[in-house]
Amino acid sequence: MNLKEIHVPVLLKEVLHYLNLKQGNIIFDGTLGGAGHTIEIIKAIAPTGKVIGVDLHCQTKSTAASKLKDFSENIVLVNDNFANIKKILKRINIKSIDGMLLDLGLSSFLIEKSKRGFSYLKNEKLDMRFGNGDYISAFDVVNEYSEGKLTEIFQKYGEERWSKSIAKNIVNHRKTGDIKTTGELVEIIKDSIPQKFKYDRRGHPAKRIFQAIRMEVNKELDNLKMAIEDGFKMLKSGGRMVIISYHSLEDRIVKSSFLEYEGRCTCPPDFPVCRCGREKRAEIITKKVVRPGLEEISSNPRSKNARLRVLEKL
Repeated sequence: MNLKEIHVPVLLKEVLHYLNLKQGNIIFDGTLGGAGHTIEIIKAIAPTGKVIGVDLHCQTKSTAASKLKDFSENIVLVNDNFANIKKILKRINIKSIDGMLLDLGLSSFLIEKSKRGFSYLKNEKLDMRFGNGDYISAFDVVNEYSEGKLTEIFQKYGEERWSKSIAKNIVNHRKTGDIKTTGELVEIIKDSIPQKFKYDRRGHPAKRIFQAIRMEVNKELDNLKMAIEDGFKMLKSGGRMVIISYHSLEDRIVKSSFLEYEGRCTCPPDFPVCRCGREKRAEIITKKVVRPGLEEISSNPRSKNARLRVLEKL
């Protein structure tokens, strides 16, 4: 199975529509992945447009490059974190952009081919890093965090009901040796959930814990906030920011950030006049969140939790 076979771009038609693409546009694609969105964006802005395609995983970037070889005049590939958008654009001497896309879903390549332990269905070493930096890995989180700290991230990032029990059993298991693989971790998680609740829940028992550890390792929510803030600064007037999120924590950040830029008053209802002083700097294009239809979900089950929101800078 190659990357082309396992990567299907989510909400592709909607992304192309809401980016409001025109020939000559400069688009920042902060989540290059399998380049499914990227290729279609390039086609819409060619022959003079350009996409800055960013991915933190160097192998993903290299694989995407082979798919983009026929579009070399229209693509700048960057191995970096999308949160560094201001630094990235400064490096390549671009002062502003016409559009920005973030698809926050975990790429099919990372799940299927990276061997970094992103999937609870595979027995691989605990890693979960998107890039190759010197920051912590999943192994460090699982084997070095205190019981209290583990409970905190499981609750905060995974919204896991059995966070305390799982954290306690991880710490107890560490007394006999390091937890080195995803398979070991999955068994600990399963053993931590009472039998009568084990299968009375949506999804795999380890799903939320793996999500929480991955988010902690890669500082995903902090990076998203920074990318939205700095990305908005780099947008031209009339430029659009399109973000696809997959769970409530991400979507909450996107929604609240967009409302802030739209200048929605946050004062209590009983205030006679506005005191928060928010200024309208953008327009929310998607008054309701955009979700995939039944046909797309049927052909690409990974899209079922996708939520798309769009902001246009004034």
